[in-house]
Amino acid sequence: MAKRAVKTTIPDDSIIADVVVQLDNPIEYVRRVLEKLERCRRAKGDAQVRIGVRSRAECPNYLIEYIVEDKKSHEKSVFADAAYSGSTHRELAPRHIEETQNWSREEMNVTAVSALIGRLRNPSPRSPRSYED
Repeated sequence: MAKRAVKTTIPDDSIIADVVVQLDNPIEYVRRVLEKLERCRRAKGDAQVRIGVRSRAECPNYLIEYIVEDKKSHEKSVFADAAYSGSTHRELAPRHIEETQNWSREEMNVTAVSALIGRLRNPSPRSPRSYED
């Protein structure tokens, strides 16, 4: 009889830094997310990422969003750019974006994800919670 993997649940307010120790390949996962964030930032402006809380904790899906600021009111609006598979990093169908219960309530911006990959590549002897911002 084949063993079934135990499904680890992801709290609905998690960010990548919260689940990084559970990722199959943390450096590669965060690098690929950062690549998608940078592409969105160059094309549309400030970008951020939310992880899929209904995904596998070893490689959660993720949603890239961009922020647009109204020049007059300085009010910021957030728009979905694309959702990606956490295992293949390929774009998911647009219907995944619309299912808001799939995505964490919290996000990480490009700067925070860049800092996270830096800490993963050059770990310091700090506590395990050092991956959080």
